Amino acid sequence: MQQQPPSLAAPIYQLEQRLSVFFDNRFWKIRLVSLALLISMGSLLLLNSIFIDRGFRYLYEEIRRPGLLDGFFWDDIIRQSGHLFEPNTYEPGTHEANQTFRLTIPLLVHFFRLGVAKLYLLQVVLGLVFLWAVTGIVYKILQDKVLTFYFLTGFTAIYAGIAFFINYFGHGDGYVFCFMALAVYFRNPLLVILFTQLAFWCDERALINSSYIGLWYALPILKTVVQTRKFDIRQIPAPLVALVVSVVIYGSIRKWLELTYGMKIGHDASWSARTLAWSMSYVGDKMARGLEGMWLILLVAFWALAVRRQWLELVLLGGAWLLTMVVAVLVADGTRSLSFGFMAFFFALAILHRYLTSSQLRVVLLSSAVISLMYSISFP
Repeated sequence: MQQQPPSLAAPIYQLEQRLSVFFDNRFWKIRLVSLALLISMGSLLLLNSIFIDRGFRYLYEEIRRPGLLDGFFWDDIIRQSGHLFEPNTYEPGTHEANQTFRLTIPLLVHFFRLGVAKLYLLQVVLGLVFLWAVTGIVYKILQDKVLTFYFLTGFTAIYAGIAFFINYFGHGDGYVFCFMALAVYFRNPLLVILFTQLAFWCDERALINSSYIGLWYALPILKTVVQTRKFDIRQIPAPLVALVVSVVIYGSIRKWLELTYGMKIGHDASWSARTLAWSMSYVGDKMARGLEGMWLILLVAFWALAVRRQWLELVLLGGAWLLTMVVAVLVADGTRSLSFGFMAFFFALAILHRYLTSSQLRVVLLSSAVISLMYSISFP
């Protein structure tokens, strides 16, 4: 009798058995996040020592003598904390000029007397909170710890998931990502207002990408209305109302600051045109490196919606993602801007969990993670 060759999938099954045992613990979230970070961040730093040599070594010099090195913005944030409501004098389009209404971190510096070291340490702590929240959201969608681990390993191998730890320049993206995730993790309306306000005043791109937060709460209701052709205003979830209120609060305060203190962000048409032309010259690379292998999750999800003729979901989610991509093309820092749309992954996972088998979903998540781990993170 001819002996059958061993299955190529056998090592994967053996790995999953060990992972299932490892995660069968009351502290499984801590174990899952720690292992994902060990693999993704460990491989990144091991294979790309430049992050240590010219990264954290430079950060150490910046901590010792703020403002010594060009390209670091921690000292600009600290300087802004002492002049919160003064019009800036920087050239339009520069990072410093764009910080005019990014007041959350300078306010933290002002009230808690934070320096460069503490700002970076707080960013790392928020990174752990962020990954904790993302793990909770993803597990609620997938209902599988091993699949959640596959996703988190790939997610922490791209900028959106690892920015807290490897962005030592002081862009402050990690703060925004954390506040946006918490606005989804907690459904309490007051907390939604709190976290969205913190995110909006960190970076205007949080306001643009709050469309995902709105869709997170609105899409189930819209599907019900389309199916039943009945609408009751009481169906509108309180978190969605809170998000709208938060947007109005942000817009009102920002206009008041402009009228009262003369705070505004200038616009240089020629600079914008040059940025767009330069961005379009390598738009393929710009889009690809922003999400690396995690693109696979989004593309399969959009394909599944199209095949199943889920046009409402496809148009709304596709529109939100298109807006994220347009912003990433219009500005110089494409990877960072594209990463502001990280919440699209939550929708994509829900779609894949709905339409794919467990084995198919495993292939997608494993493939996306492996591809992402093969590439070094590039930003901005």
